[in-house]
Amino acid sequence: MNAEGLLPGSEGWLRTNGGRQNHGMFQPPNSSSISQPSPHVSLQHELDSLRRERLDLHAQLFEAAQIQRKLSGPHELRHGGLQFASEVFAARFLSGDFTTFLQSGSKVLVAHGDIAGKGVAAGMWFTNLAGLLQSYGRPDSDPATIASEINRHLCYLQPVAPFVTAFLARIDCDLGELTYCNAGHFPPILLRADGHADLLERGGPLLGALDGAEFVSGEVILEPGDTLVGYSDGVLECRNTADEEFGLDRILAALRCAEAPSAHATLMMLLATLQDFANGSPLCDDVSLTVIHREAQCIDAELLSSLDLAGVLDS
Repeated sequence: MNAEGLLPGSEGWLRTNGGRQNHGMFQPPNSSSISQPSPHVSLQHELDSLRRERLDLHAQLFEAAQIQRKLSGPHELRHGGLQFASEVFAARFLSGDFTTFLQSGSKVLVAHGDIAGKGVAAGMWFTNLAGLLQSYGRPDSDPATIASEINRHLCYLQPVAPFVTAFLARIDCDLGELTYCNAGHFPPILLRADGHADLLERGGPLLGALDGAEFVSGEVILEPGDTLVGYSDGVLECRNTADEEFGLDRILAALRCAEAPSAHATLMMLLATLQDFANGSPLCDDVSLTVIHREAQCIDAELLSSLDLAGVLDS
């Protein structure tokens, strides 16, 4: 205590009366007298915070989905008599399915595939695969060589990297020549103008499974009026309310019954048929389709007019 009756205290200096500490003036506040937020208010604040976090997460996932779509490149392309169209629908925000068209002059590289898994994890691996396609997937490259290089890279990253199925095709739009390699993907359908259908199966195993695996290419000619359709397992395994799968036969039936004049029209027809079949059932897997169509040859209008005129003169 000093001469003025002050004692050192934890909150500075406490004044005393005659050397006695005045406890009455400096009693700590009663904890019961401090207003506490009600349980209802605290719960409401927590719910509001969770809603904000959920909205922010949805916004980020939407932005990621838009980036993924941009990395996929164009979803429609046309060169000469060849038309290309594709679409991807994700079951969980980001898709493990992918389609892309890379063009150089009259040559187009088509890639359609499926990364194992779905959602955010598969979407993240898509960025890696998009980079590999840009590095190795030149339109003038052999599809089997592209598959081999991507397989080598994915095997190097094992056991972290996922397995990937892919259909890779190089198309000469001037000649209609199609060179392809099917790396473990469901074989695309080549529907000829006369209604005959072939499955393009030649290639090798799925990517990332076997280090040093061999891949081979197959060759076909897209004749005028022919249509090629690539699809993912999400199309085949799409279920309706009766728990039936869409299956390959329904794809073929829809293609043979349709009179779609373009790749885009065929794509929209298949998607509409799939949606009608599902009848409101949610997607259980990513859905993707690729359509390539070679226009049927048409007689030139001037030639047609001259033939009509010749017919009139002959009569």
